[in-house]
Amino acid sequence: MTFKKFRPNDYVMVIRNGAVVREGIGLSVLYNNMTTNLVVAPSTAFDGSFAFDDLVTSDYQRVYVQGVTTYMITDYAKASAMLDFSYSPNAPMDDKILETMAVLEKRINNIIKAIVIKAVSKCDVRTIIRLSDQLAGEIAAALSRDESIEKLGVSITSVNILGISPTVETRKALEAAAREEILKEQDDAIYKRRNAAIEQERLIKENEINTEIKVAEKEQEKEEKEQEMKQAIKLKALRAELALNTEKQEKEFDLQEKATAKKLLIEKQEMLGKIELEKKNKEYTELEAENARIKADQEAYAVEGIVRAYNNLNVALVEACAMAQTDPATLMAKAFMNIGENAGKIENFNITPDLLKTIVSGLGPDKGTVLLSGYEE
Repeated sequence: MTFKKFRPNDYVMVIRNGAVVREGIGLSVLYNNMTTNLVVAPSTAFDGSFAFDDLVTSDYQRVYVQGVTTYMITDYAKASAMLDFSYSPNAPMDDKILETMAVLEKRINNIIKAIVIKAVSKCDVRTIIRLSDQLAGEIAAALSRDESIEKLGVSITSVNILGISPTVETRKALEAAAREEILKEQDDAIYKRRNAAIEQERLIKENEINTEIKVAEKEQEKEEKEQEMKQAIKLKALRAELALNTEKQEKEFDLQEKATAKKLLIEKQEMLGKIELEKKNKEYTELEAENARIKADQEAYAVEGIVRAYNNLNVALVEACAMAQTDPATLMAKAFMNIGENAGKIENFNITPDLLKTIVSGLGPDKGTVLLSGYEE
């Protein structure tokens, strides 16, 4: 029989015939080493470190990630099944526990490496070197969900990223770019300072110009007020003169109105006289027109009586009476006119020389000579 008293931070499991008969922290055990086995695991937390230098970012740049994890065993049954925590009185217990925890740390680091590789491959080098805290959070969250960690019976207390560094060449390139950016910011600061100085000068000049403008405006206002005073004096004098002229014009206007009224009265009286005269002229004209109409009716009646007397006369008798007093030449002419009017009814008309001579001699010596000469032709 063997008696063993363990430390307060040792979790002890007493196994007999493959079953745990007793377990707890800091037990004191009296056991038979021929039939009983002891499993001793640490109940304290351990700090494990990791460093990965073969990680590649999304822009194909290698980075170095270094960190620390704090973990502890929470399920001793699972941990003893996955790791060798068996107690041997012939071997130093501390060395055995450290060796087993080193194996546990390696397994945890392998899981962490897989998580870090996946996270780093999604970011470029400029982004990943600024995401230490975010990467630590992603690792802790992924470990809390990982089934392998659960099977190990381990709980991850904390994950800290100590540094994310690129390679020397990449770091120099980033430093150069950052240096150029800083120099550019310096130039921008100088440029802004110069602009600020120029702006201050501009504001000073604007203030000077505004002051000059205000002084000029004040002088102009003074001149305008003087001009207004002069204009007011002139206006007052003009108003006085205008009042005098107005009074004079009103008197003249009254005289003109009186003269106009008198003239209109005279013209009205003349117009009434003319109207009265025109009325009398109208009555005279109407009377004269009535007399003319009566006289015209009388004349028309007399003409109508003469026409009626002529209509009752015998035309043939009148013509005979007229021809009785007509000279032979006229009768001869009338005869030829009748012949001409009935020329369409006469087929042949013969005039003998004796008849023509008689006609010509009846016309007179001059007319006959002309007619005969024409006939001979």
